[in-house]
Amino acid sequence: MTQAINRKFAGRSVGRAAGFTLIELLTVIAIIATLAAFALPALQSALVRGQLAQALSNARQVYTAGFAMALDFDSTSDENLGWPGDLATRTGTAAITTVADYAKRLVEYDYLKPGDLKVFATTDIAPFTINGTTSDFNGSSHSGFKVYRTTSADSSTALFLATRNFAYGTEIAKGSTTKPFGDRGFIVFRKGGDGSVLKRQQSAVNSLKIVGTLPGTSNFSATENSNSTLTQNGSATISIN
Repeated sequence: MTQAINRKFAGRSVGRAAGFTLIELLTVIAIIATLAAFALPALQSALVRGQLAQALSNARQVYTAGFAMALDFDSTSDENLGWPGDLATRTGTAAITTVADYAKRLVEYDYLKPGDLKVFATTDIAPFTINGTTSDFNGSSHSGFKVYRTTSADSSTALFLATRNFAYGTEIAKGSTTKPFGDRGFIVFRKGGDGSVLKRQQSAVNSLKIVGTLPGTSNFSATENSNSTLTQNGSATISIN
């Protein structure tokens, strides 16, 4: 008889553990939703930090190639080589005025391989891809960076690169959707070889000392204009060797 009772209650226990009531399910769902609401902002923030860190790494690779080309001009005096601002003032075929032409020059003189041009890309900007024997690199479509007209005469604090959502002397507005990154932060890389991941608020005029200086200036009160950077629009045909 004892065994029968045990079997009876054991059966009830197994049956009860196999399912949940509606109230229990709703409670679990509510707890999960609450935890997700707390975790989502942290996850989004971590994602943005990772994207900005990757953009800084890409900027460093572009800078390394550009710096090597500038050094080679110092030793060879080849008019096709130099800092972006110096190349913009050259004459004939040596002159470049667009981001696309600058990228092409880096490839033509083996400072970057064609496939390396993907380092110009950032979040929200499609990377350059190779199709066939030639592909067009477009400064607007393939580069998340603007290239400043840095020259050999500029100090180490002069800007070399920045993400396109930043304009010197103009604070990034809260809610901005300018690609890349909008109001989530921006990247700068200076002629001296150091770069920074900065917050939107640090684009304000009173924070420019931590950003750097515009090429051709030594103060922090200048305002960026169309002559401060190479032209973003425009394409250049990249030959695949």
